[in-house]
Amino acid sequence: MNLNLNLSAIETPPPPDRAEATIDPLIEEALRKLEIETAETSGDPIQKARECLESTLKGLSLKPEEERALAREIDQLKALAQKLDENTVEIAAFGMVSRGKSSVLNALLGREVFRVGSTHGTTVNRSTHRWEVVSPEAVDPNPPKLVLIDTPGIDEVGGEFREALAAEIARHADLILFVVSSDMQRREFEALSQLRHARKPIILVFNQIDRYPDADRDAIYAKIKDERVRLFLGPDDVVMTAARPDPIKVKIRHPDGSTQVVWERPPAVIEPLKKRILEILDREGKALVALNTLLFAGDVQDEIVAYKLRIRDESANQLIWRFSIAKGAAVALNPIPIVDMAGGLAVDVGMIVALSRVYGIPFTRMTATGLVRDMIKALGTLGVIEIVAKLVTSGLKSILAGVSVASGGLAVPLTALGYGVIGVAQGAAAASTSYVLGQSAKVFLKQGCQWGPRGIKTVVHEILEQAKADSVLDRIRDELKRKLRTGV
Repeated sequence: MNLNLNLSAIETPPPPDRAEATIDPLIEEALRKLEIETAETSGDPIQKARECLESTLKGLSLKPEEERALAREIDQLKALAQKLDENTVEIAAFGMVSRGKSSVLNALLGREVFRVGSTHGTTVNRSTHRWEVVSPEAVDPNPPKLVLIDTPGIDEVGGEFREALAAEIARHADLILFVVSSDMQRREFEALSQLRHARKPIILVFNQIDRYPDADRDAIYAKIKDERVRLFLGPDDVVMTAARPDPIKVKIRHPDGSTQVVWERPPAVIEPLKKRILEILDREGKALVALNTLLFAGDVQDEIVAYKLRIRDESANQLIWRFSIAKGAAVALNPIPIVDMAGGLAVDVGMIVALSRVYGIPFTRMTATGLVRDMIKALGTLGVIEIVAKLVTSGLKSILAGVSVASGGLAVPLTALGYGVIGVAQGAAAASTSYVLGQSAKVFLKQGCQWGPRGIKTVVHEILEQAKADSVLDRIRDELKRKLRTGV
């Protein structure tokens, strides 16, 4: 399965080619590709997205402890499946404080549901409500379930939390309403640019138009449409509203001829926005839901894979270090050359078998033995030096041990000093080799049991050079000295 629909992070695109762009060109291209893919399979974009999502969940290959650690991300993928089943379209409103986000959503609903206020902090968390609406132009017998989402102002106090919340909502949203109430400020322009990275269609809502004389209103609208967002949005995606007009004085004449002046709130001007939303949903609703599900599922899958690899890499690194030090200590303490060599090979094979289990690709000892042999060949000079060092220095260790026995222990202090220096040097060479073999095998396993275009020799020598640069060899020698001295 391939969740990547070739959507790169959206930067500033070229101006729309058509006189009346209906949707961001990059999103439109992604929708076109999705339509081609679904036409070649089931013909239904929702079904295509559902199949991809099921494939994603089945292909995670998580261990029980990884499933527990990634429960939140897995629940997000399952929630996406439910969203597809219910054909849910999420429409989220963004904007600065007092631009009328909540009022716009209330006007769409036709009743006061979302909290409205003139002070900072009126909306402090995600708020949602079902929007029951029927489009006279709709022909879909199974229309989408529409959900309106209110968000905190992007300039609220404590903005780090609210911006993170807004970013999370934008990941889920299928359509974004960006609400302004005048010519755009710099912060609004920056926020709109950032929201485009969510790769969702956006409608810019110029709200509170009742507060301007007609000429001023038209001038601001033209400024926003033709200059501010010309590179972002098509002209049809900038609409004017008066979601909650300010009250005006109205003179009422009573039957007895007397008059009274009262304050009344005029009807909301919301139909242009409602019409634009329904046009987009009628034409592209299912495809948008499918596309956004795939995009979000792809992001979540990337997070899961990255976490899984990070945890497995940490476990693998700890395992490689333990095996390497254990091998180095065993070699340093053993005066018999043949036992050194056989035992060292057994430790390396055991390490590879254990690593294969970490990455969920269990090896037999025979397979691990073959991999160790291939890596030692690729290691070349260092591998030869280790073997020679074992034969020579282990022979010296045997001689020193024999001198100690023959002298009745009188030469123990002298021989122990030489034995320790030689043992540490020999053990460090053995441990270093195991470390390089383990790190190389880790690369092999992470790449699906392939060495890739660089080949085994390049991978092994790159890891060797990196180990030298990171002073791993020095740390191995110091750890061996500590272990031999303390026995721990």
